Amino acid sequence: MDPMIKCLVWDLDDTLWQGTLQDDEAGIKLLPGIMSVLDTLDRRGIVQSIASRNNWEHVKSKLEELGVGQYFLYPQCHYDSKALSIERISKELNIGLDSLALIDNDPFERFEINYYVPQVRTYDARQYLDLPEFPEFQAGHATEESENRRQYMQARYRREEARKEHKGSREQFLKECGMKLQIRLAQEEDYPRVVELSHRTNQMNSLLERIDLPFVDSYCNQAGHYLYVAKLEDRFGAHGLIGTCFVNTGGEEIDVSLFCISCRIEGRGIASAFLYTVLERLGQQLPTAQTVRCRLVRKERNLPARLLLEMLGFKKSASDDLESIYILQLPLPRKAFNWLEIGE
Repeated sequence: MDPMIKCLVWDLDDTLWQGTLQDDEAGIKLLPGIMSVLDTLDRRGIVQSIASRNNWEHVKSKLEELGVGQYFLYPQCHYDSKALSIERISKELNIGLDSLALIDNDPFERFEINYYVPQVRTYDARQYLDLPEFPEFQAGHATEESENRRQYMQARYRREEARKEHKGSREQFLKECGMKLQIRLAQEEDYPRVVELSHRTNQMNSLLERIDLPFVDSYCNQAGHYLYVAKLEDRFGAHGLIGTCFVNTGGEEIDVSLFCISCRIEGRGIASAFLYTVLERLGQQLPTAQTVRCRLVRKERNLPARLLLEMLGFKKSASDDLESIYILQLPLPRKAFNWLEIGE
């Protein structure tokens, strides 16, 4: 099964709008029904960008005039190849190329993408009205996070700009971000987002699992099973539910069944703070526990999950072609996350 589309990249001339900007700037109009498509994808949490051979200042002015400029993140308007544009968008959004798609009226441009970055799916501009009906654009249950994903990404952009301007140390900058991490047991209204997170997260997904609502409900109704979630906010805005961790306990072992942490918060120490705090709380509740066990799928794309476990002190105890077993001895070594305010 192909991954769902996380970002749709639009060509502009005769794709988003009728006509060619350089030839008839005054006569440019949006294609019929395009606003509905943009809004539907946006509410499903599919972010959108632009790859166009046009002057950015002209494009920006026209997008604002047409009332659609707010939909597009990290637009690429220049005369380099669109393959380079796609790669830049992928890097800026920190998502895999197999999660991106391009819609373009020019068969040459689509062929070039298929040739140089074959992971990216391409669509003929004539298909634009049908996109929301395709399964790869179906996001499942609507969540607060999906409906606000564009705003979360815009907050991420503002944070990155502030980081570039900051002259002090990394930890000082993180402190000035005013990050507040809420870690608590999941409530039933969190379940759709837990499912969504498992489908969207590849880099910080211990088993690369794609779970569903019945699984979550069943798991939480079993004795000794815990489902923790994390929500984040900072001075740039709220980020919603960004992490989830399934844990079951028994005897002298705590078993981390699955953890998924959004790649949007990479590089801020949030993932290690979340998993460490979950294990610390469980260790206090279960003083007889001696070890923590975690299975990890052996795939290159979830390398960050392995690095996270090793950072927390997990050691690989067994391995085969499919997965590895990591073990952490309790009690936990003391760790402080001074740049974060952690609450329940």
